[in-house]
Amino acid sequence: MSTVTEASERSASEGGGVRAVTRAFEVLQCFTAARPVLSLAEIVRESGLPRTTVLRLIDTLVGERMLRHAADGRITVGARLIRLAAFAEAAWAVPDETADRMTRLAQETGETASLYARSGLRRVAVGQSPSPYSLRHVVQVGDEMPLVLGAASTLLVAASGPDAADHVLAALPAAERSAVDVDSFRAAVHDARRDGYAVSHGAREPGNSGVAVIVREGDERRPAVVLGLGGPTARFTEERVPVFLDALTAAAADIRRTGLPAALD
Repeated sequence: MSTVTEASERSASEGGGVRAVTRAFEVLQCFTAARPVLSLAEIVRESGLPRTTVLRLIDTLVGERMLRHAADGRITVGARLIRLAAFAEAAWAVPDETADRMTRLAQETGETASLYARSGLRRVAVGQSPSPYSLRHVVQVGDEMPLVLGAASTLLVAASGPDAADHVLAALPAAERSAVDVDSFRAAVHDARRDGYAVSHGAREPGNSGVAVIVREGDERRPAVVLGLGGPTARFTEERVPVFLDALTAAAADIRRTGLPAALD
């Protein structure tokens, strides 16, 4: 979660050993809670890696008990991941008081409250409390989103230092960079850094809006963290956005006191 560019990380991973680790993670990331069992063909398709490479990686990961062969011949997660999952859950757990404060924020505003941290070229949801309405913004803890779309992403870049926008743009893969309006992105980050908050409408998906404030600025040691509200654009009116900002500002001040997940310290 440092400010090291993804381009540098990719360059460093070209060495054989580190590249193999990177590819092993690409295989593991094919598995989700909704899809814990996959065929070889599905892993090849999801990872984008050559079939022979996937076969070698699966053999290694099975040997390390990170994966295992299911009874039907497909591949599923292994027992060693239980320990890693338990460790990760403990390290990334939002303190109870912070979780309670986010719940009150969601109830007060009627919108989904999310706590985001920067991770490379992504923002990651590390805490979430859903809107009480059936029509709401849906975010799951652990979800990763691009760092160039939406209020929370813009603010995370703004809170990562004065040159963060340039670093992010330079590190984007060519395909992603070509889809970004560079001037608009730089202007949005500049405004967010000046104001300490960001607002977006339909940036990530049509009909969805977001408002975010800074919880903690990032540095070389710790990533930036922001608190955001997300929901249908119809409810994010000119009259309601200032109300949301006041509620977010008060909640962010409380969260600085109650604390963040241990992994973010």
